Amino acid sequence: MTLSNIQYYFQQQHPLIDDTSYYRKLAIVVGMVLTIFVYIFDPYDNYVAIPKFEIPIKIIQLGYGINTTIVIYGLYWLLFRKLKFSTEHRTWKTYHHWLLLIAILALAGFIGTVYHRFMMDVGDVDTQYYVFVTIPRSIVIAIPLFVITLLLDRLYTSKNTIEASTVAISKSQDNASICESDKKIVLKSPVVNQCVELQPSQIAYIKASGNYVEIHSSETQKVQLLRASLRHVSERLSSYAFLVQCHRQYFVNIQKVQSYKGNSQRIVLQLEASKEQIPVSKSYVKKMLSYLKKQEKQ
Repeated sequence: MTLSNIQYYFQQQHPLIDDTSYYRKLAIVVGMVLTIFVYIFDPYDNYVAIPKFEIPIKIIQLGYGINTTIVIYGLYWLLFRKLKFSTEHRTWKTYHHWLLLIAILALAGFIGTVYHRFMMDVGDVDTQYYVFVTIPRSIVIAIPLFVITLLLDRLYTSKNTIEASTVAISKSQDNASICESDKKIVLKSPVVNQCVELQPSQIAYIKASGNYVEIHSSETQKVQLLRASLRHVSERLSSYAFLVQCHRQYFVNIQKVQSYKGNSQRIVLQLEASKEQIPVSKSYVKKMLSYLKKQEKQ
């Protein structure tokens, strides 16, 4: 990797993660990993030093992980909740994110060392020991934690990017569907030489009436009659998901439903700008309620 590639990587815009749940989970995961590492390798030489208090070594070692968890979550709270860092109008780049992680782990390492000196009697330690043992040891401990943090960040941002893309695609599809429903179409009678022109999005409901079908418009309150069966018309309008059958004689535009009342056996729909109530028969109640609840969430 050339120097220019490295510069390009660090200058790239990085998603600014401002999520309480994520930092809580990150803090716990990193704290648990550090605790396991300390239990296995004992990098702080706890079994060599003498505890200052009558506390089991295992409990003291657990403290390193707890301290790290508190530091990670505490810095998040300070930056994003207290100082409102994420509300500032600035470009958050990759090198900013790396510096934040390095600061978090460096502070966690420093507090871990202070905690170690507080809990353990290590005697007189000269400067060379700190330079050639303590600092390198802290770096060795920090590297895997840093890598784990980067991987968790990448996983989180990738997941959010996929979800955002899915939402964007869904919205574009909904917009396309709306545009299609606004276009006028022509329905032809299969029996006689007759046709009607209509705009699917403006249909309030469709009702079977003998040998005819009544198509009621929500805008003009106009009723169009077509010599055809309800089944024939519904097949021609099957691509418009908002037109739903609610009764053997009725199809209704769920986007035009203002309210409904009834029970699990039978409900009645009240449409916008219409006095007529549309019945929903027992066999369609469950399906209709599902549609209506989904519509309410949008």
